Amino acid sequence: MNNIDWNKFNWEKIFGVVSSTDKMKRPQARFQRAEIIEVAIDKYSGGQLKYVGDTADGMDFEGSDGLRYECKGQGKIWQESGRVPHTTSLTLKNHRTDKKEKMKKTFDYMILVDTGKNRVGVCKWKDCDITNNDADITFRVIQDKITVVADNVTPDAVLASKDLDKDIQLLIRESI
Repeated sequence: MNNIDWNKFNWEKIFGVVSSTDKMKRPQARFQRAEIIEVAIDKYSGGQLKYVGDTADGMDFEGSDGLRYECKGQGKIWQESGRVPHTTSLTLKNHRTDKKEKMKKTFDYMILVDTGKNRVGVCKWKDCDITNNDADITFRVIQDKITVVADNVTPDAVLASKDLDKDIQLLIRESI
């Protein structure tokens, strides 16, 4: 695949952080949840992925292998094997307007984080079946094209016991 060693990631800690953000699923907090999870992937990647999602357009990480990575997470990405061959549909870009724009290649690999199965998979850009809708661009992937790099991960108990939604709300109230 590439030169990233997915076995060097601390998936238990990453999914501990995922669990600590479980209460951040309301629309106002989803972007924060995604950023927290992506920062955790950077922190626990063994120095292999650098989070750039706050400054780069269309990618979340620069890899130590020189490649670009995008990351998408959802509660259920993989579908029952045999019933349908592809993942659920995920939003790649939301224009929030009624305009169709052609999606340019902005990443080399997609990292899929299934927060329901505690599973992570990686696929190539070319394997993302992209659909340009009126207000957003979505994609799905044939499941056989995804390399699963972590599965059924038990979250780190200390990190999972945190409530980052509560902590962030408290920080906001104390800061204003």
